[in-house]
Amino acid sequence: MKGFAKTMIRSNRKMEKWNAENSETISKGLLSNRKKVPICIWGPHGIGKTEMLKSVANELTIEDEREDDEKWLFTSIAPAQFEEMGDLLGMPSIDPGKLDDPSDDKTILVPPEWTPHKVEQKRFEDTGKHGPGIFLIDDANRADIRIISGLMQLLQDYELASWPMPEGWHIVLTANPPGGEYIVKEMDDAMMTRMMHIEMRYDEKVWARWAESQHIDPRGISFVLGYPELMSGKRTTPRTLVQFFNAIEGIDDLKNRENVDLVTTIGRSCLDPETVAEFLQFVRNSWSKIVQPNEILDAKSFKDIEKRMTSLVAPSGGKSVKRVDIANIITQRLINKLYVMEDVFVKKQRDNVVQYLKLDAIPLDLRVAAGKDLYNFAIAKSKDKEASAVVKKNRKMITTIFEDPALAKDILGKMS
Repeated sequence: MKGFAKTMIRSNRKMEKWNAENSETISKGLLSNRKKVPICIWGPHGIGKTEMLKSVANELTIEDEREDDEKWLFTSIAPAQFEEMGDLLGMPSIDPGKLDDPSDDKTILVPPEWTPHKVEQKRFEDTGKHGPGIFLIDDANRADIRIISGLMQLLQDYELASWPMPEGWHIVLTANPPGGEYIVKEMDDAMMTRMMHIEMRYDEKVWARWAESQHIDPRGISFVLGYPELMSGKRTTPRTLVQFFNAIEGIDDLKNRENVDLVTTIGRSCLDPETVAEFLQFVRNSWSKIVQPNEILDAKSFKDIEKRMTSLVAPSGGKSVKRVDIANIITQRLINKLYVMEDVFVKKQRDNVVQYLKLDAIPLDLRVAAGKDLYNFAIAKSKDKEASAVVKKNRKMITTIFEDPALAKDILGKMS
C-alpha cells in the first residue's frame, strides 16, 4: 500500500517537472500539459488509512533527505463536515481595489486556513522555503453530493476557483466501500475516472509488527496473531482494538473475577461482544503457554525454551494437543521483535534465534516463512537516519543467522 502511494506521488512529481521543462512548447500548443492524478484509497473504517498516509509523508521526507523547513507536510479535511460549497471555496470578502471609488471594489473569495495553499504560504512566511506535501480528503464519499461534485474541478485541475494546489503537493482521498454497513454516497464514473484506486486490506502481521514497535500490550498482539479473523466486525477494528489493549494494560490478573468483569465492561464499550469473549478465553487458556520474545533472545540456557516449545508443538502422550497455532504466534512475535529492536542485537541473542529456528518442534513451513521475513529485513537498506547505526548493525548480525548450514539449506534453499 505504501509502495503504491509513494510510486504514484513520485510519478506526479515527475509530471510537474516535465511540464516545467517543456512549458514553452506546451504554451505554444505543441505538447499537452501532463496532469497529476489523485489516488483514492478504499477500505473499511479503523484500519489505519489516514495514519498510513501520515507515515508516507514522514518516510518521503527521510528518503528525500529533506531538512525540517522543506519536509513533506500533511494536511487533511473531512468534507462530510461541510454543509455548502463556501466551506470548500472560502467566504466572500470585499477587495477595495486601488482607487478611492466604490466602482473599483470587487468581491473575492478568501480561502480557508486549512487549504494547502494557505499551509504552504505559512511555511514560506516562517522559513522562506517551499516544499512538497500531501493533501488528504478523508472519507470523501461521506460528504454531501454537492460537495463531492464540487471536488471534481480540484481533482481534474488541481485548483478551485478561489485557491490552487501549490507545486509539489498531491491529492489523496480515502473512502469507505459502498454497501449496507456505511452511509456513503455513490461516486459516478466522471468522478471515479479522475482518480486511480486501490483497496486497503487488514494484514495482521503488519499490524502486529507496528504494535510491537508501539509497545502495545503483548497479550493483545498475541491475540490478534492467533485470531486474525476477529479483527473485522461492526465495532471491532484495529483502531478499537488498540483502544481496548491500551485501556487494560495495567490489569494483570485476568483470572480474578473482578478484573474479568472490568475487562468485559471495557471491551464491550468499544468491541463486538464475541471479540471480548474470545480474548478472555485466549488469555485464560493460552497466554501462559506463550514464550515471550525476550525470553528467547535473553535465555542463558536454551534447554528450557526447547522444553517449553516441544511440550507445545510435539507433546508426548496421545491425549496431548499440538498447539502449532501458539508456535506460530511465538515465532511471529520473535521476528517482529527483531524488526523493531531499539538495542543492539548481540551474538548470544543471534545464537538463540538460530537454536530456536532449528528446533525440531518448529514445523518446516513455519521455519521457512520466518526465515524469509528475516532475510528480506536483513537485506533491506535502512532509510531511517536517526536509527541507521543500530538498524544496520542489527541487520548485519541477522544475515549471519543464515551462515548456519542447516538453516541455509532449509530457508535459502526454499527461496531459490
